[in-house]
Amino acid sequence: MTKVKELREKAQKVLTEANDVRSKITEKTPKEEARAANDQFDKLMDQYDELVKEAGREERACKAQQDEERRQEEREREEREARRPGQEDVTHSAGDTFGEEYREAFRQFLASGADISDLDKEVREALRAGAREIRTQTLGTGATGGFLVPTTLANAINIAMAAHGPMMDANVATEINLATGAPFDLPKVDDTAEEANPHTEGDEGVDDDTGDIVLAKTQLLAHTLVTPWIKWSFELAQDSAFGFESLLGKLIGERLGRKGNAWLTVGTGVNEPLGFVTGAQVGHTTASAAALTFDDIMELEHSVDPAYRSGPKVRFQMHDQTVKTLRKIKDSNGRYIWSDGDVTKGVPATLNNRPVSFNQAMAQIAASAKTIAYGDFSQYYVRKVGNPLLGVAREKFFPNLGIMGVHRIDGAIGHAKAIKTLQMAAG
Repeated sequence: MTKVKELREKAQKVLTEANDVRSKITEKTPKEEARAANDQFDKLMDQYDELVKEAGREERACKAQQDEERRQEEREREEREARRPGQEDVTHSAGDTFGEEYREAFRQFLASGADISDLDKEVREALRAGAREIRTQTLGTGATGGFLVPTTLANAINIAMAAHGPMMDANVATEINLATGAPFDLPKVDDTAEEANPHTEGDEGVDDDTGDIVLAKTQLLAHTLVTPWIKWSFELAQDSAFGFESLLGKLIGERLGRKGNAWLTVGTGVNEPLGFVTGAQVGHTTASAAALTFDDIMELEHSVDPAYRSGPKVRFQMHDQTVKTLRKIKDSNGRYIWSDGDVTKGVPATLNNRPVSFNQAMAQIAASAKTIAYGDFSQYYVRKVGNPLLGVAREKFFPNLGIMGVHRIDGAIGHAKAIKTLQMAAG
C-alpha cells in the first residue's frame, strides 16, 4: 500500500495546484487569461485523474487479493461441510486441492513446450487430476491444453480483471460463481404496488386473487470470453528464472477484464450478457445534446426508487471524459457538485455526495448517448463459471508456444427500478 499512498499524495498536490488556478478566475478576469487558466486547470486535472486511476488500480488489486483470499477460505470451509443432495462438488481449480504441487506441475507443463509425455510420472498425475475437472467441457485436455488455472494464478487473473473494469469487481456488482455453465434462474418479485386493506369487524378477508404473488425470473447463461493467443518462445519457457505464470495471469486477466466489463456494461443480450446500460430504463433525458446541468443529475437521481438509493453499492458510473464536464457544474448554492474526495485517505470521488465508478465502456457525451448510470448495482448480477481456463498450443506455433485465456460469464439487472440511465437529447 506504500505505492498507493505515494500516488495519492502526489495526486493531492496536483489537485491543490489545480484548485489554486481555478480560484484565481473571477468575473473580472480577462477572457484570454481565463481561457488560459481553464486550459491549465484541465491539464492539471487530467494529470490528477491519471494518478488517481493508477492509485485506484493498485488499491483495487490489493482489495481483490484480500477478497479472493477470503473467498478461498470460504470455499475450503464449504468443502469440509456436507453438500446438499444432488449438488456437484464445487472445486473451481485443481489448485484448491493440490496447492503449490499443482502450480509447479503446471509450470513444468508450460516449460516442457506443453508436452505432457516429457514430464515425470508424478507431474503428469498432478496435471491429470486438474484436467479431470473439465471433463464436461469441449476444450481439450492433456497435450492439447485445457488445464484449469492453478488457484494462485487464478487469483492474479481475477485481480487484473477487477482492476480493468468495475463490472468485473465483486465490490461493485453482485457476483454468483457456480461450478458449471448450466442455465441459472434468478427469481424475482415486485410487490411494491401492493398494500394491506382496512378491516371492518365481522367482515371476511377478500379472496379475489389480487393479493397473489407474481414470481418472475432472470435466466443467466454462460457466454464464453476468449483472449487472443499470447505467443512466447520455448527458450523463454525453459530458461526463464522468474515466475512467468504471474505475467501471463496479468496479461490474460487484463484482456478478459476489458471485454468482460464491456459486455456487462453495454452488451446486447444476444449471444452475450445484457449490459446494465442496455437493460436499464432511461431515467431522464437532457434538454441539450452536448451539455449537462445540475438539474439533469438531480432528475436522474430521483428517477430511481428511494429504496434503491441507499446501500454500499449505490453509485454513479460514467466514462472518464464525462467527468471533465461534471467538474465544472455547480449546484443552486454555487457549490461544485463534483468532489475528488481525499485520495490520501482513500476517500473516493463523489458526484452530489454519491460514489463514482469510472467505466471506460460507457459512452461519452454525444447526441442520444447514454452517458451516466445511477442506482444500486447490487441489483446487477454477474454470473461466472469457476476460475478462468488456460489453453496451451504447441504445434500451432512450433517451435514457439501459445497460450490463451477462456472464461464464461453472464449478467443482467435483477430489478428494473434499481438502475437508471441519463440519455443526452437527440441532435
